[in-house]
Amino acid sequence: MGIAIFTDIHGNLEALEAILKDIKKKHRKISHVYFLGDAITFGPDSSACLKLLQKHNVKCVIGNHEQRIIRYDKSVSEMSYAGLKHMEYIFHQLDNEDLKFIKSMPLDRHLDYKGYRLYFAHYSHDEKGVVKEDFEVYSEDVLDKLFEKSDCDVVFFGHIHERKLIIRQKGRSYFCLESSGFTKGDKTSYTYFGIGEHASGNYDIYRIDVKYNHKKFVEKMMREPIPEKVKFAKKFFNIDVLDEPALPNAE
Repeated sequence: MGIAIFTDIHGNLEALEAILKDIKKKHRKISHVYFLGDAITFGPDSSACLKLLQKHNVKCVIGNHEQRIIRYDKSVSEMSYAGLKHMEYIFHQLDNEDLKFIKSMPLDRHLDYKGYRLYFAHYSHDEKGVVKEDFEVYSEDVLDKLFEKSDCDVVFFGHIHERKLIIRQKGRSYFCLESSGFTKGDKTSYTYFGIGEHASGNYDIYRIDVKYNHKKFVEKMMREPIPEKVKFAKKFFNIDVLDEPALPNAE
């Protein structure tokens, strides 16, 4: 039995559906499922993604984008007007149950697994529990400092949107996972993690690629009046949006 972990779905419901469907396959033999935050923003289905994570009882931690919805912090105060309009739009897509679910998300989670202590978080947090906005990563010294209070053998985190694995025989290992929502084709992915049954107890970790209905996702992105998508659709999803759609009247 192993653990499935994924992160940063960012409103991509079709990718999320495909991941959860694949995890359920009997031959996967997965006992725990963790999502490392940022279910919302950018994509067209923030609310639906939150509801699907709840429905499947996925163990979630809060991401910086969820935090921006429920609390005011420095990252919000430094956002551009356009960025604030995007967050306002996403907020109005959510209902009370979504907000309640976000508020219930912990900053991090621990799991004792086959003799190892695992730690799951979106990224490092400051002393007030706010997810840090910097992207200092991939240096073992920096990671040791960022996660020095995590009390674990292995750290899983997202936020960076790139995959990087640092495995150490002595000291803490780090698994930075790629975004499962920011895809530029018809494949998404999640990570399988297990511990070998033999005496050495080596890590067994690999990426599982899953096809999803990318055409349906693109059609939604083109149709929905998401603020700022002209700027981010190409960068994150490889979708060309030439004109910013008009937002519906607030009346």
